[in-house]
Amino acid sequence: MLLASILLIPLLASVLVLFFASRRAATLLALAAGILEIIALALTAWRVAKDGSLHLGRYLRADALTTFFLLNAGLVFFLVLLYSTSYIRHIPLGRFSSPRWFYSFLFLFLFSIVAVYLANNLGFLWIMMEATTLASALLVGFYNTEGAVEAGWKYLIVCTVGLAFALFGTIVIYVAAVHAGLKPEEALQWPVLAQAGALLAGGSHTLLKLGFIFLVVGYGTKIGLVPMHSWLPDAHAEAPSPVSAMLSAALLNCAVYALVRYDAIIVHAIGPVFSHRILIFFGLASVLVAGLLMIVQQDMKRLLAYSSVEHMGIIATGLGIGGFFGLYGALLHTFTHSMAKSLLFFSAGRVRETVGTSRMVTIKGLARRLPWTSAALVTGLVAIVGLPPFGLFVSEFSILRETFGQMHWFTGIVLLVMLVVVFAAMVFHALRVLPGTPEQLVTEAGRKDGRGPEFLAMGICAVVLLAFGVTVPLAFSLWLKAAMAVLQ
Repeated sequence: MLLASILLIPLLASVLVLFFASRRAATLLALAAGILEIIALALTAWRVAKDGSLHLGRYLRADALTTFFLLNAGLVFFLVLLYSTSYIRHIPLGRFSSPRWFYSFLFLFLFSIVAVYLANNLGFLWIMMEATTLASALLVGFYNTEGAVEAGWKYLIVCTVGLAFALFGTIVIYVAAVHAGLKPEEALQWPVLAQAGALLAGGSHTLLKLGFIFLVVGYGTKIGLVPMHSWLPDAHAEAPSPVSAMLSAALLNCAVYALVRYDAIIVHAIGPVFSHRILIFFGLASVLVAGLLMIVQQDMKRLLAYSSVEHMGIIATGLGIGGFFGLYGALLHTFTHSMAKSLLFFSAGRVRETVGTSRMVTIKGLARRLPWTSAALVTGLVAIVGLPPFGLFVSEFSILRETFGQMHWFTGIVLLVMLVVVFAAMVFHALRVLPGTPEQLVTEAGRKDGRGPEFLAMGICAVVLLAFGVTVPLAFSLWLKAAMAVLQ
């Protein structure tokens, strides 16, 4: 019943909110539904911790790894709703661009994300991953400008082509499982495949390797791994800022979740060498390319988009390194990155609301014009580059500790060098927009700097990042270790 509820709440909310033409009424309904969803997700996590797993039919299942990603997505979604209560003042009223349509698409997006995490079947997982593309494409092009429509279509086409590769990889894994002796009706079930390592090891290793390569390319497109990342900067630059936060902090983790599951299957069947080398290759390529491209960016949201590519590369590298601290750091990084990137996109949204643009070449004196927003932006920048005392320092340190502990010297040196490059790029861009004297007059939005629910959302992100930088809470650490145990 709990699994059904966390799917039905966002689905029903996406329909009901359309009946409220008033912005205030639509916002209240959205917040109420968001709170209900958080409660349902928390209860699901509690039941999973108590019983080990939950099932609903053949296609829905939740374990500790599922709830880890689910609560991450739920927290991000609630923060996005909280931020959006003020942000939607800037949404123009139109047939399909009113606040109620914004909330409706947002809840559809959440429904598809939750369904991905609950998928117990590889085919159903792929279907719902495609659904996330369709739902989020509507949000990317929500403003209906020429640039937004172009970015939405580019996102839709690139991700659909990428997911076609993922579909082929899914079929290949299915054929390999049946060839190894699994029953056809069981060859697409996560638990069966996870426990059939010895059986799969006696089958075709070539098919398993081929399938995994197609899956990395396919789901790597959704993650934004280089060179499949081309959709991500355009989508972030044109999407509403809360949507950018959902894309970076929630959507990318969906595809990470799929690859984590598939990697465990391959490791149990043929060992870690092949799949981990693939992940390290794409991870390092993403860190290297994104880090260099961050230096030359002129738009704040595109800068943050390339930062997401870099951090997805760090996560992929951590998964590829493996070991306790590699996996621990990679999973922890999915959470800490979500909080930091939400804070940054919320801050960038405030800048865009006030200044009217996110192009950094036209922004000066931001620290004087928007002191509270600038403080949030600086906090997010310090956190995202992995400096203490913020949570990303802990997760990145864990990955680097395992990297050098396993004597992956080249990988560790590349990561360290690129972290320095990214730090330099972020400082360079911050010094372009923060100091100086503002050229434009302070708007009404600027006078309200530091007030409103959007700053509460930013404050929650900052507090969580700081708390996790001081010490990872014991309950969270135990929960994370339970998620890791699912993959063993």
